Amino acid sequence: MNIKRKFNIRDLVTASVFAAMCAIATAIKIPFGVGAMVHLGTALVFTIAIVFGGVYAGLAGAIGSAFYDLLMGFSPYTLWSFVIKGIAGLIAGVVAKGLWPETTVNIFTVPSQKSILRAALGCILAATWTLGGYTVAWWQVTGSLATAIANMPSSLMTSGVGLVIALLLAPKLRKVLNR
Repeated sequence: MNIKRKFNIRDLVTASVFAAMCAIATAIKIPFGVGAMVHLGTALVFTIAIVFGGVYAGLAGAIGSAFYDLLMGFSPYTLWSFVIKGIAGLIAGVVAKGLWPETTVNIFTVPSQKSILRAALGCILAATWTLGGYTVAWWQVTGSLATAIANMPSSLMTSGVGLVIALLLAPKLRKVLNR
């Protein structure tokens, strides 16, 4: 199990870099359908969760997504994104890896079948939380439940693409970090 530890300067810098990467990844959009898009921010949050744990993924998701919303003109969603994406990163990370990565030398071992299932489960739980959270956010911000429901496929597609990318990218990232 994870040992109890304190948040230090190195953690602050690491979380800050991950948050900046999350904001940039959210700006990378893949359009599909009429007005819908998939962004890569969710894929990055899931990847961070699988490799580094819940604290880093939660902070990256919260700060990076809120920063993106603030900078790109989606300010009504800033607080919503901070809470929703922060908790989503925390959920995915805690289920997949724990709160913190282990401090032993072998923290980036090749994932077992059990760890892959834990990673997938964590991402699915986080995607479910995100879908519910953003449905409420869209409903509150737009004042229309119909609009909120119409946005659900886009959220599901973004989470699905994020899950696939994270499950493919995390083992490769572990190998690189192990060197």
